[in-house]
Amino acid sequence: MSITQAFLDQLCVALGNGNAARPGIEAELREAYPGVVFSTCSDNDIPSRVRPLAAGEGFALYGVSTSGHCASLTMQREAAGGIAIALLDDDD
Repeated sequence: MSITQAFLDQLCVALGNGNAARPGIEAELREAYPGVVFSTCSDNDIPSRVRPLAAGEGFALYGVSTSGHCASLTMQREAAGGIAIALLDDDD
């Protein structure tokens, strides 16, 4: 599955209302979107030079490239094979 703007918009709706921080959300997303890698982390763990592909209340979505030997963050939607859901702290 390719990471399109429509897909990111759909994720933002699904992760709204606090769902991004809900336990088990990664497994639910993997089941709903087979082939897409999902990971959750703190936005503080993301380097400040990397810009999110999309954002919602309390979270930002970053592209994850899985094409190389190691997974890495990418700001190019077309290169992303997964999504890092970065939870924002109240201080962010």
